[in-house]
Amino acid sequence: MDCPKCHAPMEAIEFGTDIEVQRCTGCSGLFCKWQALQQLRDEWLSDVVLDKGNAAQGAKQNEMRDVPCPDCGTTMESVQDQENARITLDSCPACDGVFLDAGELTNMKSVTLMDHVRHLLAKLGR
Repeated sequence: MDCPKCHAPMEAIEFGTDIEVQRCTGCSGLFCKWQALQQLRDEWLSDVVLDKGNAAQGAKQNEMRDVPCPDCGTTMESVQDQENARITLDSCPACDGVFLDAGELTNMKSVTLMDHVRHLLAKLGR
């Protein structure tokens, strides 16, 4: 499997006992299934262990569009993270895969008080 952003090879990385992600050997982007991403959100230190890339480079790569899924080749869609509005992820509509640019997992786990307020207001329908 090759990275959809920089085309370097991706390597399988295991975290904990049951979470596996693919990490790019070039830009350190991460690819996994949505279920694994949700598990990573809940796991202590997953960002420290897995998110090894340059966040500034990741932010530039986040602007790329028409990115093919590294698993199935379908063009991924840009979607806003439901829990952190500052993050845009690349999601595959065909295989349930998601690509995180370098720094996004760390940002995802750094939810601010304002993010909590926005989430609460959305639940209340405001």
